[in-house]
Amino acid sequence: MTAAACSRRRRVLGATALALLGVSAQAQKQEPARALREMQIHRVEPLGLEIWVENQPPWETKSTSQPHPEFTAQSPENYFPPTVMTYTTWPKERVAQKDLEQVATSAIRRASQNFGLNLGQSRGLSPVAASYGVLQGFEADFAGTGNGQELDVKIFVGHTPGRFLVVLLVYTQRGKLGQLGEVLRRAWGKLKYLGA
Repeated sequence: MTAAACSRRRRVLGATALALLGVSAQAQKQEPARALREMQIHRVEPLGLEIWVENQPPWETKSTSQPHPEFTAQSPENYFPPTVMTYTTWPKERVAQKDLEQVATSAIRRASQNFGLNLGQSRGLSPVAASYGVLQGFEADFAGTGNGQELDVKIFVGHTPGRFLVVLLVYTQRGKLGQLGEVLRRAWGKLKYLGA
């Protein structure tokens, strides 16, 4: 092939590549912006919280007031992994920042016994510092049981300094807690105190 023929071929290939890049860039410009996933926003006065819950598909929610205000969000029937999240508060009680770790550890260890851990197992839990949105506190993950099923559980106890305590709890099938990172980021990370 002559030098002139090689030069023409490079120009044709170069022009073709540029045309394809232009078509690709044009197609990208025409794609609609990806919509953010919708959330349910609940202003739960008895808890003093604004709670964000998944809405694609919609999760079921309910509130109770005894013995403490509690809000529950449960994944729909065909959601995997099946998940339950609860939010509990003590609106009239405050904990000094210096006492938070001790109070959180005690609460987490007591709550773990509701999921089948014995006293020795619950004492073996060592909560770690964590934060979600406006909350800072301590959390622990553990394997437990509930209604005869093996579960993975995460409990967080924390607050915004000067505000009341919030207890966040999530449980799902054993071995599936790691799949809930985005759900927790979207729900727990958006949590707010009412009137804040």
